[in-house]
Amino acid sequence: MISRRALLQGVGAPGGLPAAIATLAALGRLPAAPARAAAPVLPRGDRRVIVIGAGIVGLVAAHEMRRAGWSVRVLEAADRAGGRCLTLRAGDTVRESGAPPQRVAWEAAPHLYFNPGPARIPHHHRGILGYCRALGVPLEVQVNENRAALLQSSAGPVPQRRVQADLRGLVAELAAKGLERGTAEAPLGEADLEALRAMLRRFGALGADHRYHGSSRAGWASPPGAGLEAPRAMVPLDPRLLLEPTLWAGAAFAEGIDYAATMLQPVGGMDRIAAALATALGDALVLGAEVVSLRRTEAGARVRWQGADGPHEEEAAQVLVTLPAPLLARLDTDLPAARRAGLAALHYSSAAKLAFHCARRFWEEDHAIYGGISWTPGDATQLWYPSHGFHAEGGILTGAYIWDDELGARFAARSPAARAAAVAADGEALHPGLGREVAAPVSVAWSRLPRAGGAWAEWTAAQRRALYPLLRAPEGPYHFAGEYLSWLTGWQEGAVLSAWAALEGMG
Repeated sequence: MISRRALLQGVGAPGGLPAAIATLAALGRLPAAPARAAAPVLPRGDRRVIVIGAGIVGLVAAHEMRRAGWSVRVLEAADRAGGRCLTLRAGDTVRESGAPPQRVAWEAAPHLYFNPGPARIPHHHRGILGYCRALGVPLEVQVNENRAALLQSSAGPVPQRRVQADLRGLVAELAAKGLERGTAEAPLGEADLEALRAMLRRFGALGADHRYHGSSRAGWASPPGAGLEAPRAMVPLDPRLLLEPTLWAGAAFAEGIDYAATMLQPVGGMDRIAAALATALGDALVLGAEVVSLRRTEAGARVRWQGADGPHEEEAAQVLVTLPAPLLARLDTDLPAARRAGLAALHYSSAAKLAFHCARRFWEEDHAIYGGISWTPGDATQLWYPSHGFHAEGGILTGAYIWDDELGARFAARSPAARAAAVAADGEALHPGLGREVAAPVSVAWSRLPRAGGAWAEWTAAQRRALYPLLRAPEGPYHFAGEYLSWLTGWQEGAVLSAWAALEGMG
């Protein structure tokens, strides 16, 4: 059996961000989400505000302004609302800078869609879920963790249930050995020790000898049936295998508070939230309106924008700017140099995703995998099985979710066809024959989407101390909001909370 020292060395093995996230989650060091669940009460009155950007943050802020009776104009450069809250369906087109357009070639069906941006909502993200409730956006469970999903090891794919069961058995056995040697730091009486031993036996499925010999939690070598043969549990994995970072990351990532059950998703695609907010705004939302400049005036600020019908110019006492930091840094504005430099210095993730259409839901038919995520040490990183359309005809398989910057940059530099080939090769390690099952790939490299600038903001500790207060503070008639101006970057909840914070300063 492996020693405690080797176990700790395995935890510290260089495994990149996924391993770090998993370890922090397991240690309980990921921050809890804010508990706030209601927008600020705005003063009612006849005031005029221009909102720049119709991502989730701009839509939420404008919705609350309208509820307070304010006159609002929302300017969105794209031909749809939602920003990075994007869902792709049959007939849609992905246009990246410097890459050929990708047309979604799947047939149209309610369950055939792909969320290349936000794809899950934690149960405690009460702000975004509150808007789903208020606007009648139906939700369903998103299977974020599935113990039937696979973790790619050096010995081949291993079901997540087997890794989790064996990890718990290993840790419990090591702890029990420590009790035998009298290494418990706190003074414990015999009754306490016996209670602790009982807990460890249950926690790790240990035998009467306080050793881990395997458990049906890990699955069956010979499953129970109706014949004479008794079922047999899997034998434990080689403990050294459990130290591989991909296995640690996959086994522990759902311990993080923002990844634990219950996870949710809107029925029909994540953009149903943005669509509901846009419908509530009505003609206050102007699509295809690209802002070209911002200038202060005596009474507030002047916004110049370009629409399909030509140039426009509007003034308002207050302007709420919700553009991602890289876009705002490049916009023609009269913002101070320090703010523009701070916006330009903020790094955005090069995250990327790729999806395939599958005529056959082989993950369900062949492996009894219904939703969840499999992990690979290849560039693809994660493979997501759809949490909807069970037993339907065909499905959309997310073959890659990449968030490491180096991997994301390598992915973005490839052509769409080369991306699909590389992802399919990674998937073959998890599902031999996958290449024959997948077709019609569509990929999104967020660093190459011209109206995004990246997937989400990634602050350094120094920037949080010095830059964060500066960027979230109002500047004369200008107010600012976005997921980057929150502690939940990359989550729609961060956008909602930032919108509410900005509204407090505007009230």
